[in-house]
Amino acid sequence: MEFPHLMQSFQMKNLVLRNRIIMAPMLSRLCDPDGIVSQKLIDYYAERAKGGAGLIIVEYCYIDEKESKANQGQLGAYSDQLIAGLGDLAEAIQEWGAKAILQICHAGRSTSAKFMGRQPMAPSAMPGYTGEMAREMTLEEIEAAMDSFAEAARRAKTAGFDGVELHGAHGYLMAQFLSPYTNRRTDIYGKDRGLFALRTLERVRARVGPDYVVGYRMSGEEFIEGGITLEETRAFARRLEERGIDYLHVSGGIIEVGEHFVIPMYFPKGYLLHLAEGIKQAVKIPVVAVGAIHDPSLAEESLKKKRADLIAMGRALIADPELPRKIQSGRPEDIRTCLRCNEGCSSRVRQGKTQRCAVNAEVGRERTLKIHPASKPKQVVVIGGGPAGMEAARVLALRRHKVTLIEKENELGGLLRYASVPDFKEELRSFLQYLKIQVKKTGVEVLEGRRATLDLVKELNPDAVVLAAGSTMPVPEIPGVQKSFAASALDLLSGKFQPGDRVLVAGGAAMGCEIAAHLASLGKKVVVVEMMGGLALDLENRSRAALLHLLKERGVSTFLNWRLEKIEEGRVLLSDRSGNRKEVGTDSVILALGLKPNQDLLEPLRKSFPEVQVIGDCREPRKIYQAVHEGFFVGRTI
Repeated sequence: MEFPHLMQSFQMKNLVLRNRIIMAPMLSRLCDPDGIVSQKLIDYYAERAKGGAGLIIVEYCYIDEKESKANQGQLGAYSDQLIAGLGDLAEAIQEWGAKAILQICHAGRSTSAKFMGRQPMAPSAMPGYTGEMAREMTLEEIEAAMDSFAEAARRAKTAGFDGVELHGAHGYLMAQFLSPYTNRRTDIYGKDRGLFALRTLERVRARVGPDYVVGYRMSGEEFIEGGITLEETRAFARRLEERGIDYLHVSGGIIEVGEHFVIPMYFPKGYLLHLAEGIKQAVKIPVVAVGAIHDPSLAEESLKKKRADLIAMGRALIADPELPRKIQSGRPEDIRTCLRCNEGCSSRVRQGKTQRCAVNAEVGRERTLKIHPASKPKQVVVIGGGPAGMEAARVLALRRHKVTLIEKENELGGLLRYASVPDFKEELRSFLQYLKIQVKKTGVEVLEGRRATLDLVKELNPDAVVLAAGSTMPVPEIPGVQKSFAASALDLLSGKFQPGDRVLVAGGAAMGCEIAAHLASLGKKVVVVEMMGGLALDLENRSRAALLHLLKERGVSTFLNWRLEKIEEGRVLLSDRSGNRKEVGTDSVILALGLKPNQDLLEPLRKSFPEVQVIGDCREPRKIYQAVHEGFFVGRTI
């Protein structure tokens, strides 16, 4: 497929973008303490500019040393002392042919005293997402905040950025003034909730001049009761246009419901496109769409249908910095697909760690983790064709080792073949296809339908062995588990087992919940039984919220704090910690109670070969993040 609209150049005021792909701003935590630009941050953004993006909007910067900081590890634009580093960053992006815009932001109530050492402030006194009470801003503080935005914009221009973007989305200060949910003032800033943003725009424009690009990111809808609606944002968009804003970047949501802007796989692709389209119908200036539009075909179609003028991709360009160049050169099959799993990009931020990516181990370490040819190529055998084994084989082959991959099934993929079955796992299916294509393109010899034995590995005479044999689902010791209407999650997803109309899923971690949502989409009446007090507790917060929403939407029932005790014909018996029992009628039982590593070959291999590496679920059942990263690192170290 060709992508003429996506690859078309675009003029935004005095800037000519080489294509219509924008890198959306996302907190990386790659800067130095105190918000100073680091070499890691420069390398990270330079890699995305090198990959062909037309414009990069650098992650939100805090604008003063008082209450504006939203998070630890946040980039700063609060002092002239930061201009030098910001200049290096802008230059590194521009040298690769991309334009650079700096997003500037004030947190308002969306922060914590532990970040700035003082109580957060907001348009109105109310708790923030952390539960901390924010105090109401005085008129003097409102004036000071507007000046801080203007000064940060001046610094961005001085540093050499091509423009600035005012962060008026996701429940930060500018959005707090606009939203009836957070602005309950009775003065002029409450009677006209858009006034703070409009006056800030005037001050910014006075500092940077009429020819400098100034954009505005907005939440087209906040997805929370009492929050702003698309009808209101359409009217406000027209006011911004009248005051000279150069473009509108339309997102959605507020920080309390962050799953609506860091959109997990459980929500549809293009989740916020309708908001951009609604704003575009109201204004004539360029409109940027964002929100799970990382499928190039969807992006092309959206531009063709004039739903937006430009497409912003955040996590997609984290997963694959070269996405634009691969589209331009007619290699979309080589794009490393973002899974929207939020493992690495979102989950680690909440833990106070630097940004990573489940499918791209180089993220945040672009300089140190470059793949270089091995000084002495070796013969390497990889056992297991799941994500860990395929990633290891890919990297080993890129380093010019001679690689043989042994897979006992007739098809590569391991457990990914089953995990990607549910309807909401389209990205996972694409990533699986990407790995298969890369294994083939890098010249790995694949032995499919061959069970790895010690004799077979000895016959191949390798210098090193990578054991990536994955995991299996053991049969639990539950009375009745061998009955014909009970089956493992893997038997269900592989098609070996066909369930009845009423299905009970034992196990409410992510795997069980995903299976429940999948079965409900097929018209089954589904119940999930979980020993713990919550579902999908192994997922990061935003993904968990989205999956719980999907379960509710699809009518899945749950029993929390109960365990499966016995399986009988047409029913199961449950028990709780207090010894209470109940029975639930069902036609089928699906067991999603965990995995066990396949390590039968481990000791024999260690006794026979000097170098044996164990990776992925074969080492310990975890997530795709660990499988891919361990595969990548083994590929680099052999």
